[in-house]
Amino acid sequence: MLRRALLAAPALLALPALAQSWPQRDLRLVVPFPPGGTTDVVARMLAAAMRDRIGRAVVVENQPGAGSTTAAGRFAREADDHALFLSQIASHAIGPALYPNLPYDPERDFRAVTLVVTVPNVWVAHARNVPGGDVRAFLRDARARPMIRTFASAGNGTSTHLTGELIAQLARAPMQHVPYRGAGPGMAAVMGGEVDTFIDNLPTAIPQIRAGTVVPLAVTSKARLPDLPDVPALSELGAEFGLAGFEAEAWFGLHAHRSAPDAVVDRMADAARAALADPGFVRQLAERGTQARGGPPADYAALVSAERTRWRDVVRQGNIRAE
Repeated sequence: MLRRALLAAPALLALPALAQSWPQRDLRLVVPFPPGGTTDVVARMLAAAMRDRIGRAVVVENQPGAGSTTAAGRFAREADDHALFLSQIASHAIGPALYPNLPYDPERDFRAVTLVVTVPNVWVAHARNVPGGDVRAFLRDARARPMIRTFASAGNGTSTHLTGELIAQLARAPMQHVPYRGAGPGMAAVMGGEVDTFIDNLPTAIPQIRAGTVVPLAVTSKARLPDLPDVPALSELGAEFGLAGFEAEAWFGLHAHRSAPDAVVDRMADAARAALADPGFVRQLAERGTQARGGPPADYAALVSAERTRWRDVVRQGNIRAE
């Protein structure tokens, strides 16, 4: 035991030195989506805020494709302790549930750094198809007429699709899913009355709600939102629909490569959390419909693990297949 302790001592002493010497060059932040969307904007804001705390530039690299799984697989094959991956519900929870043969394992190949933001969804409807925006009446009708009422999403296998499936499963209200190629076409479909309802991320849905082109039925956060104080949370529907305590939000965080040492992960986490604690930064995030989070690496790792289990069960129960 003494011999093992003596052998381990140099490595332990090296950790503080490593933390002080890192980073030795600029960092990369891999964003698995194209430029211009909410995710990309948040990533660039975070990169700028972290630069001030790390003392090196954090360069955003957009690598879109296959719902973020292509970029995640590429990141997992690298061994770069100066790289961060903008992980999210698609790459680390839903993707593994839908695609059993992904070229990466979201827990084995990555090290959690911190949760960055959560993004609530809002369930909207065409006013004529859901009179008064009455979500309870809509779900009761869906129960009475299985697979007649419709909900649209931004695409098959997206978080908005699986959120709709989860609502249907818990409420015992089978609905027909209608996938579109993105949020824009899905919103246009519900505005035109092609579908009854549409589940969308709050930032992109808010303008149409305020314009009156769609009516909000409910939000998927656990409580009502300041932006929509008169719109109920699905959790308020309670026991009748099996939705007590319901919460389903998109989330984005940071992961490092599995090869990053503890000291490096801690430095990354400290820089990100410091940015997320800045009131000005939090306000900028809120203006974009996102909620600043933060927290230690262990908490984010636990969230990712729980979300993997949750969406895997939804996929299995709904017999959902990737297209």
